[in-house]
Amino acid sequence: MYDFIVIGAGYAGLSAAALLAKEKLKVLLIEAHAVSGGCASFFRREGFLFDAGATTLSGMNPDQPLGRLFRELDTEVKAKKLDPGMIIKLGGDELVRHSDPVKWKNETARFFRASDTRSFWDEVHSINDLAYAMAAENYTVPPRSLTDYVKLAKPSNLKGVKLLPHLLTSVEKALKKRGLGNDTLFRKFIDEQLLITTQNTAADAPFLTAAMGLAYPSDTWYPYGGMYAPALLLEEKIRALGGEIRFKERVSQIEKTGEGYSLRTARGNVYNAKGVITTIPVWNLEKVTTGEIKEYYSGITGGIAEQQIWGAFVLNFGISNKAGYEFPTSYYQIHFEGEAPYCSSSSLFVTVSQADDREKAPEGSHSVSISLHTDVSEWLNQDKEEYKRKKQETTDFIMSRFREAFPALEREETTRVYSGTPFTYIRYTGRHNGYVGGIPHSVKNSLLKMPPNVTPFRGFYNIGDTTFPGQGTVAVSLGAYNTVRRIIS
Repeated sequence: MYDFIVIGAGYAGLSAAALLAKEKLKVLLIEAHAVSGGCASFFRREGFLFDAGATTLSGMNPDQPLGRLFRELDTEVKAKKLDPGMIIKLGGDELVRHSDPVKWKNETARFFRASDTRSFWDEVHSINDLAYAMAAENYTVPPRSLTDYVKLAKPSNLKGVKLLPHLLTSVEKALKKRGLGNDTLFRKFIDEQLLITTQNTAADAPFLTAAMGLAYPSDTWYPYGGMYAPALLLEEKIRALGGEIRFKERVSQIEKTGEGYSLRTARGNVYNAKGVITTIPVWNLEKVTTGEIKEYYSGITGGIAEQQIWGAFVLNFGISNKAGYEFPTSYYQIHFEGEAPYCSSSSLFVTVSQADDREKAPEGSHSVSISLHTDVSEWLNQDKEEYKRKKQETTDFIMSRFREAFPALEREETTRVYSGTPFTYIRYTGRHNGYVGGIPHSVKNSLLKMPPNVTPFRGFYNIGDTTFPGQGTVAVSLGAYNTVRRIIS
């Protein structure tokens, strides 16, 4: 009998299992895949390593979620802070996302000459800093009991009250308030930035979480060896602290018992624990639970059925870079007119490995990953030939935009291109409909209404990108951290 079984070895599950093991609890982490990382895992082809999903680290400062997590676990990540954190190719020009706030404000003033953007970015960074400070101090948000409310009722939290209006105000309203509503170029930039950080656009993204998403490129870290490298460090820490990890164990059923919970896997193994922390997406949980737990998750999925939940179209390839082109950063956003075929983005998010990262690419070469949002309905239940045609058309379009953005790179320097759709994510991650990125942050459906980490069932907790506080490596690690603090407090 384990104290806790943690389901899923993505960043949320790895964080939770490591923190529980640090508290001397008997922990088992089980993962359906053969390696850890979840949607931030990897694959290798032709000597190149490609990230399967997330490619950036953020929130690494000491007072931010990942920085605090690695510090408490006495784990040092091999990562490089990038400046610029991103380069945005937009309207025939390059917008350089400097880490320094003053340089960034000067750069946006230069780029968007028609508008005064300085006060907007002042507020974005002010909200971001305060939100992180409040998150670090309050693990009972959102409150689920009278005890939670009591813990929140402390004088130091009064400064956080000013954040509440931003949770209920859309970015669009914030832009109009500052006279930025009619700057179409600025709005295009903001919408595409928000789509990759909040899964939403200015019309419905709350200014609070949007500000944190818009500020993140100022604290962008490149992990050597890809996103799998920090995940592997967490995996090693779990074992060093006495925790167990078992791969290739896909959970097929979770049942409540008199002593806690019983988990059955597709391989026929049964594991028992007093408590469970699951990172399984809420749609998948509905399928593997029974009784009152199943009814609970049926209610949750019914409540979010009308929202736009995104999938991703991804490309991965290597470049030999014989021309010796020097990439000023590893992260780019390439804007274009209209939308990519069968996708819902007007930009590409491009990740290029650092020149000295031998884990990701041979010497003189780079590993390249490109992603953009897509409606999953474009790719599911398709005729095989139609699916292949659409996939090739989208691939050709993306590669054409990439080559236009980097004309110094010769066509013949590119290795074979590996493309993926929501169907690919279903095949390799088992996620319902191939949804990735989590539930969009929305004014209509408040962040505080997201599925909570604490459930009505004693000892049963839910973390990951479909629960509070939402999407992204930083957010799911914060959710894991706060959930463990609840358990041990």
